[in-house]
Amino acid sequence: MAFDDTPSERRSIISGMRVRSADGKLLGYVALIGQEHLYVRSSPFVRHRHWKEVPLSAVGRVLQGAVVLKEGTGPLTHADASFHGEITTQTLPLALGMAPAHA
Repeated sequence: MAFDDTPSERRSIISGMRVRSADGKLLGYVALIGQEHLYVRSSPFVRHRHWKEVPLSAVGRVLQGAVVLKEGTGPLTHADASFHGEITTQTLPLALGMAPAHA
C-alpha cells in the first residue's frame, strides 16, 4: 500500500524513529515531522542542529520503528536552520488496539 494512499501512516511517524533508504541503509533518525518535510539527524542522542531534510512525499512505508524512503529518493539535503521551527505535527501515533466493546 502506498504512503499517499494511507494518510494515517503519516501520523505513525514519531521522533526518534530510524530513517532508511529503500535498500535498507540507515540514513539517520527522525528529529522533527513538519508539514511538508521530515527532518533527520545523524544520531538519536546528539541534538545539534545539523539536520537534513526529505519531503514527506518521499516516504514509501512506515514500519514499526522505521521510516523507509521510496526507491530513487536522492541524497538527503541539508536543512536550513531557519526552517527547523516549522510547525510540527503534534499527534500521537495510531494505536492498533482492540475494538471498543458494546454492552
